[in-house]
Formats: sequence, C-alpha cells, structure tokens
Amino acid sequence: MNDFFEHLGGDLQELAKKAKDFLARLRGKSGANGSVVTSKTNGNYEINLVPQVKSEMIKAQKVRNMVLFVCILVSSIAVGAVVVLFGIKSGQDIAMSSQDARLEKMSEKLNGYNELNSLVTIQGQLQNIDEIIDQKTVLSRVFGALGVMLPQGADSVALSELGVNLETNVIRMEGQADAHSDPLIDYRVLESFKKGVALTKYDYGRYVDAEGAEIPTHCIVETDSEGNAYRTGDSYYAWWDLTIEGCEASQRGGTTVEGAKFYFSSTAEVEKGTPDGEVKTETVCDENGENCTEQPVAPEGEELVPVKVKIWRTPQFTKWYEAQRMSLDGEISGIEHFDSQCYKYSGSSNGGTGGTVRWTSVNNCMLAPEGLEISESSNGRDESNNLVLKFAGSTTLAEDFFAFKNKHMMAIGPMGQNVTDSYIQIGNMFTQEATECAPDDMECLSNSNNRGES
Repeated sequence: MNDFFEHLGGDLQELAKKAKDFLARLRGKSGANGSVVTSKTNGNYEINLVPQVKSEMIKAQKVRNMVLFVCILVSSIAVGAVVVLFGIKSGQDIAMSSQDARLEKMSEKLNGYNELNSLVTIQGQLQNIDEIIDQKTVLSRVFGALGVMLPQGADSVALSELGVNLETNVIRMEGQADAHSDPLIDYRVLESFKKGVALTKYDYGRYVDAEGAEIPTHCIVETDSEGNAYRTGDSYYAWWDLTIEGCEASQRGGTTVEGAKFYFSSTAEVEKGTPDGEVKTETVCDENGENCTEQPVAPEGEELVPVKVKIWRTPQFTKWYEAQRMSLDGEISGIEHFDSQCYKYSGSSNGGTGGTVRWTSVNNCMLAPEGLEISESSNGRDESNNLVLKFAGSTTLAEDFFAFKNKHMMAIGPMGQNVTDSYIQIGNMFTQEATECAPDDMECLSNSNNRGES
C-alpha cells in the first residue's frame, strides 16, 4: 500500500513539472528557475495556471468596464439634460404661442378704436413732442376774445348759444342785442358789434430776463386773485415769482443766488420777503404819523431777499431810452421785459441831445380779419319780456390765437380794453335765448327802427 502512494506522489510531481513546462512554453517564458509558481498550504500544493498576460487582460477588462460604465452614466445624464431642456423649450414655445395669440387679440382690439392715435403713445412720438405741442389748442381763449368783442353798457350784446370749431377756428353764435332805451330794437347795436369784431387785435410773446433768456411760463403771474390784469394807468405788467422752483434769479452785479439760471437788472422793481417766500409787513408812518405805508420787515435773525420782480409788458419808453435800455428802432436789452410777437415799437427824435422822443407802436395781429357775418336777425323778447333783436352769426379767428405754443395771449378790443390769457369772465356774456314775437304782439312785430343791412 505504501508503495502505491509513493508511486502516486512521484507521478503527481512528474505531472506538475510537465504542466509547468507546458505553460512556460505557452507564455514564451518560464519562472526565474524555469519552474511553475506553486504554493504550499497545509501540506497541499496550489498550481497557478493563470499567465501574466491573462492578469493584464483582466485588468484591462476592468478598466474597459469602468470606462464603459462612466460613459453610460455620462450619456444618461446628457440624455436627461436634453430631455429637460427640450421640455423647457417646449413649455416656452407654448407660453410664447399663447402670448402671441393674446397680443394679436389685444392688437386687434386696440386697432378697433377710432381715436387710437389720441389714446396711445406710440414709439417715436416723444421725439416729435414739439410737433404734438404745436397741434395743441386752448379752447378757453375764446372767452377772452368774446370778453373784448361783446359791447357792454348802454348798448349790450349777450349770447344764448356758442359753438367753436378748433379745426377751422370758426365761432358760431346766437344771441340778442339790447339797446336798453327807445327804440329798444335798434340795429345800430348789432352794427357796432360787427365793427368792433373787425377791429379786435391780439398779442402774445415771452417774458425774458435782463440777458434775454426766456423765463418759464409757470414763473409768471399776470393777474391778481380776482383775475384782473396787473396795470398802472395804461401800462401792463406781471410779477416774476422767484420762490417757485426753477424760477430763481440773481441780480446783475449783486449777490449770486445758488442754482439761479436767470438775472434781473439792478434797477428792477422788486418785492422782498423771507427766503421761504413769505412777505411780512408793518405800517410805517412819517414823523407826524401820516403818509403811512406798508413796508416789508425781516423777522429777527433773518434777512429780506427779493421774492418777486416786476416785469413790464408795456415798455417804459422814456425811462428805458434814457437808461440806454431801448433804442429808437424798438430794440430792448439789459432789462427784463416782454418780448412781443405782435407789437413793433419805434421812436423818432425831434432834434439833438436832450430832445423829446415820440414813440409809436404798431400791431398787425388782427383777431378776426374777416369780421363778423350775420346770417339772420329778427325781433324778439328776452326773459324779462323786453324787446330785443335776435341774431345768428359767425366769425373766423386767427389760427395763432388758439395755439398752445403761443404763450401769454391777450385779446385787445377796439377801445383798448384787453383780456389776458389767464382771465376769463363769462358772467355777462350769456343769457337765456330770446323768444320770437307772438302773432298778436304788434309792438314786437312792427318795431323796425334803424334797420340796417346785417
């Protein structure tokens, strides 16, 4: 039995050797000692039949598998990102399509408005703001025109209906002429009204400072609290309010006011007050307690400063000429004044130095150059049952009169009376419509005194 095991052990060793040589030939090389690597564990032998190239191949496969896994992972992430982005884009396309449909619907609705250009400010209109302002009109000026056209007093004309077409500047009116004395129905009143309309003029322009710079309209106050134009005798003036933001001014040759863009002359008539614009006064009398006047007074710790500057609308001819502020050809400089667009001034001297100068003014701005056209007239009775002359007529006013761009507009009547742009007095302009003569009212029907061609 022992011999059997000994022979078996020898055969196994021989077999292991042959296997080692065989594997070595397969690899093309042998171990360091030409034998196959073996290990012995617990008396048993292990034979490593895996060559080195196989190990490297296994490692390469592991690397390949890892790379393949990473590629698959990256590809999956990329595909997921593409799907998400596609979803976002699809959502945006749907939202944009919905908005396009909504905008198209709104556009159709807006285009359906007849006055779209007046309701919507389209792109580029701000660049044409001057053109837009040029097209703007001021309807209220019609009352200023009527304020000097309609005669008041012994002979009066009142309106019962008024229509204004700002596109053609045509005024259509219905009213009644009242002579207020016998003969009550007198066509002379209506003829006087027609002539007055034909002689009415207007004036407009800009107030400028001592250096000729245009003063903003909102800085100028032309009327008092009751709407009456400021005037001294036949000369009109306005107040330049220095306390309004953007209206500040410095006196030429005096203290410079911070932020001021304008200048008033050293000889300007000014009102003084505290820096906040408040004017406090006290009564000052002479030594006899007479000739008392109100004088501005500064509160304790404060100093009075100019808060208003008087600007003459009517030139102070002699005063300005002697101070070399006005030339004989009507040019005004070095003093705050009104730069009229209608009045042209000129002076003529009768001789050498110290001679008197005769000044003239010419205004060619006619408010109603075509006059008043009476389309119909008839006898009637007013609301007090007095006899009056009913009439209907129309007149065309100058295009410049209603233009918003023309500031400080003034209507000037044939007798020199005037109404400024900011003064509206309509209390005596309108009355209830007169009624036609009744068929049995012989006094009304037969009255035809002083009938003229109307």
